[in-house]
Amino acid sequence: MFGYGNTPADMTGGTMASMPPDGMANVTSADMGSMPPHAMEGMTADHMGNMPPDAMGGMTADHMGAMPHDAMGGCTSGHMDACPPDAMGGMSAGHMSNMPPDAMSGMSGDMMGNMPPHAMEGMTADHMGNMPPDAMGGMTADHMEAMPHDAMGGCTSGHMDACPPDAMGGMSAGHMSNMPPDAMSGMSGDMMGSMPPHAMEGMSADHMGNMPPDAMGGMTADHMGNMPPDAMGGMPPGMMDAMPPGAMGGMDMSMLSQLPPEVMAELGDVDWASVPPEAMEAGMGAFMDGMANGMSPADAMDAGMAAGEAAMPPGEMGNMNADTMGNMPPEAMGSMNADMMGNMPPDAMGGMTADHMGNMPPHAMEGMTADHMGNMPPDAMGGMDAGMMSHMPADAMGGMSPDHDGQYAS
Repeated sequence: MFGYGNTPADMTGGTMASMPPDGMANVTSADMGSMPPHAMEGMTADHMGNMPPDAMGGMTADHMGAMPHDAMGGCTSGHMDACPPDAMGGMSAGHMSNMPPDAMSGMSGDMMGNMPPHAMEGMTADHMGNMPPDAMGGMTADHMEAMPHDAMGGCTSGHMDACPPDAMGGMSAGHMSNMPPDAMSGMSGDMMGSMPPHAMEGMSADHMGNMPPDAMGGMTADHMGNMPPDAMGGMPPGMMDAMPPGAMGGMDMSMLSQLPPEVMAELGDVDWASVPPEAMEAGMGAFMDGMANGMSPADAMDAGMAAGEAAMPPGEMGNMNADTMGNMPPEAMGSMNADMMGNMPPDAMGGMTADHMGNMPPHAMEGMTADHMGNMPPDAMGGMDAGMMSHMPADAMGGMSPDHDGQYAS
């Protein structure tokens, strides 16, 4: 064999080590298959480099496991392409780290699936970048978890698109932060749902901006709660609509304040910096409740703004209008008082309903004026009772019209 008088079955690690590398030039896959695995202990990178790629067809996991790590330095994409997938079962981190990155272009999904997860510890960004995206099809959560974080620097959208969703279970914040943002365009909702929430700690605005809106479908409150607030700055218009209502439970004001202006415009025109804390708390509570109960983000924001307006200090009620009143959940009126009523522009009463009136404390009527009464739709009187009437100033009755008369619930 090899032109040096040895038969494949006679080979040992010693004879392999003493054989000139060019003696490997005529080795066939049958020769490799006949060679005892321990003979590979004498293999060097030069032996590998001189061996025809097709000879790898006889390789087994035992051959691979017995081969010195640095022998992989002679491996090419042709060798990898000819290697039986189950032979990858002998791979180790040392083999991976010594393999030239461009040899990874011969990798396949079956080869990845047969490789022990710990071998991924030798992976680099260059290895990842040279690997065909389809090879990700054999990735598992254990492979992902064992891979050094910086190896994700070679990931592309193609790799992500081919990655099985459950493999994302091995992701960490370090993997996320090292992944090029444009690779996120291969992300899906199933992949997001399989990813541990703590991995979101590595998310950036650029990652968010490159992620397809549909990927938000796998988001949970825990994912959202682990995401850095500034990552929200990359959210494009329309993405909020794809977020499951329950995910909003992990959102807080620090995240909402980072949303880009064009996304905030979808939710309403609000000067967040000027909103008092008590109004913000009430508004965010109503917003979260709305999302949790199936409202669209825009409708939930309307409810949140209405609740926030209702919780405004009396002097801030001057911003109310009929639309705000109409969008306010009736139960939010339970926090109204006379000072707030007195500070509310009369035309805001145009959005009042009987339900709003019925939820308002009777003493709040002490702030009512004739102008407030004149702007109130007659059917809103259906929520008024004797207790409310008794607290209304006499001159407020001057705003009553024949249409109001008779609507009073008594």
